[in-house]
Parts: sequence; C-alpha cells; structure tokens
Amino acid sequence: MGKFLFWVFAGLTACWLTSCQQDGKSELQGGTQKDSDEYYIDLSLRNIKFYEAYAVDSFLQTTERLHQYLLRNEKRTNRDIQLLRAQWMMARGVYYAALLGRPDSGLVYAKKAAHLMEQERMNPDLRVVAMTDIADFYRQTGQLDLSAEGYMQALAVADSFQTTTDSHIAISLGISTVYTFMADYENSAKWWAKCKELLPKMKKPDQFIYYNNVGNDYYLQDKYQEALPFFEKAASLVKDDPDKTWDYYTARANIAEILINLKRGDDARPILEEVDSFYRKVNFPILLYYINTSKIELALLDGRTADAIRIIREEKAPEEMIPAAKVMRLKVVEQVWTQAGNIQNAYETHKELHALNDSIQTANVRMQLSTRLMEYEHDKRLLEQQQQIERSEMNELLAWAFFVVALLAAVLLLVLYQWHRRRGRMKELELRQQLIETRLGNARNRLSPHFIYNALNHEMLSQMEGRRVDFNALTQLLRRGLAMADTLKTSLQDELAFVDYYATIEGQQIGDDFRYRKEIDEGIDISQVSLPAMTIQIFVENAIKHGLRPMKPENGEMRQLTIHVSRQGQATLVEVTDNGQGLKNGPMSQAQTGMKVVRQTIQMLNERNQEKIDFGVNNLTEEGKRGCRSWILLPDHFDYHVGK
Repeated sequence: MGKFLFWVFAGLTACWLTSCQQDGKSELQGGTQKDSDEYYIDLSLRNIKFYEAYAVDSFLQTTERLHQYLLRNEKRTNRDIQLLRAQWMMARGVYYAALLGRPDSGLVYAKKAAHLMEQERMNPDLRVVAMTDIADFYRQTGQLDLSAEGYMQALAVADSFQTTTDSHIAISLGISTVYTFMADYENSAKWWAKCKELLPKMKKPDQFIYYNNVGNDYYLQDKYQEALPFFEKAASLVKDDPDKTWDYYTARANIAEILINLKRGDDARPILEEVDSFYRKVNFPILLYYINTSKIELALLDGRTADAIRIIREEKAPEEMIPAAKVMRLKVVEQVWTQAGNIQNAYETHKELHALNDSIQTANVRMQLSTRLMEYEHDKRLLEQQQQIERSEMNELLAWAFFVVALLAAVLLLVLYQWHRRRGRMKELELRQQLIETRLGNARNRLSPHFIYNALNHEMLSQMEGRRVDFNALTQLLRRGLAMADTLKTSLQDELAFVDYYATIEGQQIGDDFRYRKEIDEGIDISQVSLPAMTIQIFVENAIKHGLRPMKPENGEMRQLTIHVSRQGQATLVEVTDNGQGLKNGPMSQAQTGMKVVRQTIQMLNERNQEKIDFGVNNLTEEGKRGCRSWILLPDHFDYHVGK
C-alpha cells in the first residue's frame, strides 16, 4: 500500500500559506486597486486556499488570471512582481504534481521558483517551502536519494536562517516519508519520533500528515493492527472540515485497505464504496487505480474471483504511477490468477513483480547509502559550524573581556565627571525652578489688586449713579476672588460657580435686558476638568466691560452672555461669547491686566508640557452676528505642577 503517501504535500501548502503571508499581504484590502501587484499577491494567497479546499475550477481560473497579469508585466522586475512570479510558479508546480499526477512537470516549476527566490533573497521560509516542494516531487518520481538530498538542503537553509517551526515541521515530515518509501524503517522510526515531539506545535494539516503517514509506515511493515489507529486518528481530525474532504477520504481509503488485510471485509466494504463514489465524482485516475486495487483484494477475500478478473481486465493503469502502487497491484493480480488456476498469467505476473521488486530493492539500497552519506555530510557541516561558532564565541569573549576592563575605567571617570556636572545642573535647576515659581506667583498675585480695583470701582460708580449697592454680596465676591487669585489651578466646576456669582452681580447693575446662560455638552464632567484659576472670569469680565456695558441696545434687544463647554478630541473647549460691540481695533490690547496675566500664566505652564493650552480672543465672523468670542482649549492630561 503506502497508497496516499504523496499527500504529504498537503502539509507543505499550510507552510506555504504562512510564508507567503509573511512576505506578501495577508488579506485583500478593500481599497486595493484590482490591477496592481498587491491585489494579485493577495489573490495568489486566496488561490492557495482554493487548492486546500480542492476547488479545482477556482484554482485553475485564478492561476490563469495570475499568469495573464504576469504576461502583461513580463518586463518588470521589482520585488512585488518577482514575489508574484515565484508564487505562481509554486502554484503551477502544485497543479501538475498533486492534481495531474505529473511530479516531473511540477519539479520544473518548483526549481524555477526556488532559483528566483534565492536570486531575489526572498523570505527564507518561502525559500524553504520551494526546496521542500522540489524534494517532495523527487520523491513522487521515485528519485528518493535526490529527494532526501533536497530535504537535507532545505534543512540546512532552515537552520542557517532560523526559520519558523512550520518550516522544520514540513522538512521533518518529508524526510520521515522518504525513509518510509526507502523501506529504511530504522531511520524512518527515528524521524517519526522527532515529528512526534513537534506534534503539539503542528497545525491540523500537518497533524493529519503525521498520523496518515505513520500509518503508512506501519502498513508497509505489514503491521496492520498498529497502523489502524493512526489512520482512524487522521480521519477524525478532518471529518467535519468541509475544506478537508479530500484528506478525509484519503484516510478512509487507507482504513478500508487495512481492514481488508485484517480479513474484515464486511467492515471494509461500506467504506470502500463511500470512497469509490467520491473519487469517481472528482475523476482522479491515479486514486481510482488505488481504489480498484483494494476492490480486487476485497473480491479475492470474498471468493469473487470473476469480479476480480473483470476489474483487472477492464482497467488500464495510468501512465504516471509510483512503483509502490504497481508492486501492490501486481501482488494482488498474482493471487487472483493463482486462485483462478491461470498458471500462465500468474507466472508472467510473478516475473514482472520479481523484476520490479529487484529494481526497487536495488534502488532502495543505493539510495539508502547515498542518503546516509548525505546525512553524514550534513551532520559534519553542522559540527564544523558549531565548532566555528564556539571559536568565534571564545574570541569574542576575550575581546569583550579587554573591552570591559577598558570600559570600567572609562565608566569610572565618566561617573565622576557626571557626578560633578550633575551637582552643577541640580543647582542650576533649583535656581531656575525658583525663578519660574516666583514669576508665576508674581503674575498670579497681580490678579488680586486688579480684581479688587475693578469690583470696588464698579460699586462706587453704581452708588454715585444712585443704584442699589449690596456690600454683603461684594464682600463675598472679593473674598472668593482673593482665594481664586492665590490658586494656580482650579476645576471648571468651581470656576463656573464663581463666574455665576460674578455675572449675577454684574447683571443687577446692567439691567433687565441682560441675559446670561451656560451650555455644557452632554457627557462632560466639569468637576474633572482643570484650568488656570480666574481665566473664565477674566473672559467674562472683559465681555461685560468692553462689549455689553457700553452697548446701547435697540428696543427689545437683549444683551447676551453665553458660556459653552464642549469636547474637541482629547481636550475640553470653553467659549465665552457676547453680542456686544466687539473689538474695535483688532485683538484686545496686551496692556489689559487680566488678559496679560492669563497669557503669562499659560506661557509659563506650556513650557513644562508637550501638549499646550491654547486660547484666543476675536470678533464673531458669522454673517448677521456681532460681538466677541473668547476661548480656551484645555488638554486632558495637562500638568499644572511647577514644583521641584
């Protein structure tokens, strides 16, 4: 049997897909142009999935689309187009070897792909996959020594470039399978044991290959009872996966063959019929040849010699067929002719089988010797590389020792220098910090007399004009204003509460045509927003003093003051607008005390922050509106700390 050993290639496609995604693009982007390298690279990745699902029509159509794009761009040699050429060559090789059963043609394309990847220095994982493809195609053509050599070369590249675990898994599975084909079961057992260690890291396609091909290894040794659980495990892995139908029926066919050899024909018959129906549906002559061999065996087991002879005479063996399959068929045919009493046909079949076995055994011995020599050369190279690495590490260690001694001396001198320099810098920093705190304190303290002067002046004018003066309210306002002026940072909630108080008193003096309102957008917690104290109060004071109070409204017109709080990205925006007479001579004069203090405070705070507070004052520019707008933008994570 060993019927479906060549399906090790199914595992290589999983490794191929991973490597292509690393070197190209993993998913097709919605905005990608449909006549670009990127689009067709992504299309190539989708084509691999078509192959895995055995969607042959989609696979062929997509491969042809890729080919036509390459023909339209045959003179281009940039990296993306070269990657696409390599992927197309690999897909073409897969098509010939796995779908048409022509590994010799697949070998041509795989070699071209590997050469292009090496020339362009493409992703090492992708190069390793191309090399394992070459080795696998050699195995399918019966050139097992070249197959083993190809796997060893792939292993050398994988070790040199420290490629992914997927690459090492694919190589290990391939080498194990080659030894199984050679009937070198001592070495195959060693490599299958290495594969078993990698089993927890394998993806499902690789696990399927492991169980299916270990089962084949036992089968070829006539250990049918040991082989059966491995094939059953392989089938259970892919049973419910619609994209793995092909693999499922592969394992089921192997189970049927094992049951026949265990003389369990009744158990094998429904499985064989199920598999035969599937393979006839997909119309794959090579696999139908395998199935018919099992059907001949079953007929022989049931004593239906005539049915077995009919199958032998009706079927013609495909041109492309591996020697192991021919040996299996000849063994069964010899038994049929012997049981039918046709001694002449039995003798001719025996001679053909004997000649083929001699040829295979001779080739196996030669290839085993060649393979062991290559393994020896590979191990020798690894040992030499290890020795070279150890010598390099020793020389590097000595160099590092001298370097460390020199470095320690230099570091000691540098530490002493840095310590001395740091002391100077710390003193300089302390002086600079004290200067900043002094300047900031002076700027903020100027608010107190400024605010007191404005408040008292306002009440004195009100008294002279005969308006009612509330000295209790004035006292509370002055007390809170002094406290705010001494504080660098406050919450927006406290600031607006102070402004509410201030605007209420001012509104009493302006008259009944004054309207004040606040608009706070939903979701804003003003208790968590910080800002320099009295900033909004100064905006409001300027709006009333320079915009609303001098205004002479027409009949029915209201003097309006609005505070609007909103979010702008990662910051809070506070706007103070009025419908007063606006700024007469452009921006407000820098000489005005309140605005000057606000500007100085924000400038000094901004020096210590990467994100800056921004503010401004300007006339309203919307058509049909007049007045002034003052605003400040407060970043969420602004640092108000000015200490040492």
